[in-house]
Amino acid sequence: MSEEKNMRKMDLVDIQIGVTIILSMLLCHWANQAGIRIEALVVTTGAIMCVQDSTKAAYKASLVRILGVLCGGLTGIAIVLIDNVLGMTYVFYLMCGMGVVLNMLLCRQFGLNYVQGRVSCITMLLVVMVAHGADRLEYAMGRLVGGLAGALVAILVTYVFAAIGKICRKKGEKK
Repeated sequence: MSEEKNMRKMDLVDIQIGVTIILSMLLCHWANQAGIRIEALVVTTGAIMCVQDSTKAAYKASLVRILGVLCGGLTGIAIVLIDNVLGMTYVFYLMCGMGVVLNMLLCRQFGLNYVQGRVSCITMLLVVMVAHGADRLEYAMGRLVGGLAGALVAILVTYVFAAIGKICRKKGEKK
């Protein structure tokens, strides 16, 4: 019963996520105005995945996110490069299936768990399927940059919230 009650109340991490999304969207807006194309959806998705209730957990989640994006992105880029040369539909399908298996193996080598590996496979599939031809390479780079930006924003917001929490706890102890 107490678990159900706990599910209904807002947590500080929920507010952190909201702040992180606002900052991520502002970052993308300003970068795009400066001529640096960063996809807000990629940054905000990365940020949501990385916000945690402690700085250590946020750092670890961000590292896992970046490793997953790297594994999926690099596997996807390899498939794209081969597909751009071959251009054979059925070979492409075969490479996608083999790429998922290879990507899962890469993720295991980096210590990512099964679910994190699957999320990385989604990155790989997005890289090979969202655009066509050489545009897929640009998309892969955008996902890497956006994922990194989202992870960094999440870490920064978590650090700020942790610092504010420490200050509030110290003030509470003095009273």
